[in-house]
Amino acid sequence: MDNNKIFETVADISYIAGYANHYSGNSRFDISEYIVWAKEFERINCNTDWTDDDYMLAIEKFAREKIKQSIQDHPVFN
Repeated sequence: MDNNKIFETVADISYIAGYANHYSGNSRFDISEYIVWAKEFERINCNTDWTDDDYMLAIEKFAREKIKQSIQDHPVFN
């Protein structure tokens, strides 16, 4: 996996999460979670041709779903 790509994906997910005010109260936990999400996104999309698909729409949809799931899974958000 291209390291620069995974860094970009982590940055995009972090930006989206910050914009959504996603914060558990533990930044280390949140960052670890975003890294796991980025690896998952890259694995799912390893064969995606981003000239045919819109990367920004895909990463935003993915991140928003993960944030929604995280809020449901972690009582600190409730």
